[in-house]
Amino acid sequence: MSNTGRAYLALAAICVIWGTTYTAIKYAIRDFPPFMLVAIRQTSAGLLLISWAILTGKRVWPGKQYTLRQALTGLATITGGNGFICWGMQYVSSGLASIIGALTPVAVVLINLFWRGAEKTNTRVLTGVLLGFGGLAVIFSDGWSDFSRPEYRLGIAGCFASCVTWSLGTVMAKQWNSLEVSPLVNAGLQLLAGGLGGAVMSLLIDPSWKIEHTMEAWISVLYLALIGSALAFTLYMFILKHLSATASSLYTYINPVVAILLGWAFLGEKLTAAVAIGMTVTIAGVWLVNSGHKQAA
Repeated sequence: MSNTGRAYLALAAICVIWGTTYTAIKYAIRDFPPFMLVAIRQTSAGLLLISWAILTGKRVWPGKQYTLRQALTGLATITGGNGFICWGMQYVSSGLASIIGALTPVAVVLINLFWRGAEKTNTRVLTGVLLGFGGLAVIFSDGWSDFSRPEYRLGIAGCFASCVTWSLGTVMAKQWNSLEVSPLVNAGLQLLAGGLGGAVMSLLIDPSWKIEHTMEAWISVLYLALIGSALAFTLYMFILKHLSATASSLYTYINPVVAILLGWAFLGEKLTAAVAIGMTVTIAGVWLVNSGHKQAA
């Protein structure tokens, strides 16, 4: 199988894995301050990957400038992208958070338009990302009535901040990741930098640093660190190495479907008839983005 084929298999894996992390985050932030959760989860995953890279003989420190760029990417993707979504999910459902996260392909396209030497786009790609988000909006159309609550608006703002910073990190990684450096090394450096950034944000933003040491919370943190970060982010680096930034963000259309179903099953969140319509529209958007990217390539 070609590397492109493997990249699409990895993309399918994170479509499911990152969909489950919304539910795990909801469980974890019941007992962990949000940015402290990011610090513990991502720093642990980063140290694990870097240690594994050393043990397997990977080139861990490609150079100061490259390492700095990986750190900046990690601050955008992990500290910002993962941090703000954890913070926002204190106030909104996991399903709505995942839907806002689905704006990532739109943000990636817009950032690419202003990034020197970035990928080409076309009308089909733009139509596809908008159609995909439109389908996801239909899925949770009933949730917008809560917009009058201040804490709800704060949660939405946090989720949008996550979307923008994660999208910026995606474009940065696509532009700066070297084909000669292992995805394991890139993931480790970004997760470690992002986790340390989360620790700083915890000092600045988290109202307290108190942790409720429940079994449920620690199982969630362990799952988030090992599967949601160490495994999935390494797969994501491999995906970015072999697919475009726009195609790499297609997982954002599938994640909400997984998150909505799990939120309904385990968190008591709403599941309505609009899901069927929204899922159909979303799949159409995924197809348009994928086919439009092939035309633009």
